[in-house]
Amino acid sequence: MLKLIRIKLFFILALILCTSTSTRVLGQETETSPWSRFGMGLTIPTLSSPQLMMGGVSAPILDGYVINPDQPASAAGSVTTLLQTSLHGTNTNMTEGDSTATFNSGSLGSISLVIKKPGGKTAYMMGITPYSAKGYNVSKSFNDSLNNTIGNIVETYSGAGGTAKSYLGISHVFKGKKWIPAGNLDSVLVASRALFLGAQVSMLFGEVTSTGRLDFEDVTYLDNRTRTSMRHRSLGGLFGAQAYQLLWAKYDEKRNFKGSATLYIGATYSPETLLYTDYEKTIENVQLLSSIETVIDTASYINELDAEGRIPAKFSAGGALVYEQANGSRFLISGEYMQEDWGSISDSLFQINFLDGDATWAKASRTSLGITIVPGSGGASYKAGFALDAYPIAYNGSQLSGWRASAGMTIPLEGSRSTSRLHFGVEVGHRGLESENGTVLEGTLEESLLKIQIGVTLAPFFKNLWLTPKLYD
Repeated sequence: MLKLIRIKLFFILALILCTSTSTRVLGQETETSPWSRFGMGLTIPTLSSPQLMMGGVSAPILDGYVINPDQPASAAGSVTTLLQTSLHGTNTNMTEGDSTATFNSGSLGSISLVIKKPGGKTAYMMGITPYSAKGYNVSKSFNDSLNNTIGNIVETYSGAGGTAKSYLGISHVFKGKKWIPAGNLDSVLVASRALFLGAQVSMLFGEVTSTGRLDFEDVTYLDNRTRTSMRHRSLGGLFGAQAYQLLWAKYDEKRNFKGSATLYIGATYSPETLLYTDYEKTIENVQLLSSIETVIDTASYINELDAEGRIPAKFSAGGALVYEQANGSRFLISGEYMQEDWGSISDSLFQINFLDGDATWAKASRTSLGITIVPGSGGASYKAGFALDAYPIAYNGSQLSGWRASAGMTIPLEGSRSTSRLHFGVEVGHRGLESENGTVLEGTLEESLLKIQIGVTLAPFFKNLWLTPKLYD
């Protein structure tokens, strides 16, 4: 039996390691957007269903039945070994002036594994999660304004690829207990407070490609094609802490639980890291005849290996308040703030032209609110959330910002005889350039988002006490 368990663990780890060797699995066109043209692509929230359904709140959330990949300290709070992943589909409706376009895209979310002995105080976690995506295809047509001899000119820009993070972490919990009165003559010993500490080491990797074209209607003029490829890698870390304090708890004289309130707080910090990029840029003159594109000559070629850049420090902090009743019902309300100041990273720290066009770095942030309602013991839990996002890109002096509203449910996996869970969620949102008074600039590109997510968290069959020594043979 022990040998069989080891074989199962080996295949799970092999699956994650094999997945981590391909950036295209998790990092390609996660969200199709023209804004992904700049930098490494559009930075996206961690694609993990339990957290996304609550607006992305993760730092203070401690749920023993799901994995929280953005908070390394949470692994020690898992009830047992867990494996979690999800699928995400996105419908994007884009509007700019009188022009509209609609795109559909889909991707695999985070793949996460927590290894923990039931009742233990230490846990290990590993996995791979999307970080950024570059997926767009836009064009603009105009006439020659100088001498009106060239005719129509079409500019086309397209991009693909993305980056992902693989990580390995450890977490440990320190618990405290105290006696709670039960009636006038008795008391109950309960866990009243705890401190969870965790750390991850991560590797950011991936490739993003972009192509820009300048096509002349007059075939006597050569077209221009610019192709760029950036292969990124960066070794970083993430540190996390969580704590909870029992505010009050009630028991009757028969030591039956009646209700309680608990305060949770949490924070994460990722230090600034070096980013290494293999950069390749080719500018060519091409000619299109009979649908066959021929390279006439190469105007410019740049090839930089291990070009240095920076990824700024990132921190998040939040809290949650949880009320529980005797019938198993539970109500949680939480909030979190995240900040990653790309504006502090000067362009002089990059050896290559990392941004394109009129874009500049900006301070990224996210403010999230979320709630969870569990009507009764052993049933489904219902989640909802709202988030305000500020992206690390500013264009012509205005920052890219947006909002997201989400809702969903988590239900036990019927018939599994385990603590496995299924997750179903939906999210709507809006993204655009923000003016000084906080409104979207008129006449600029706006995006309306609709996302559907399906996830699963798998736990061992209740008789498979993984990592627990046998009392008899």
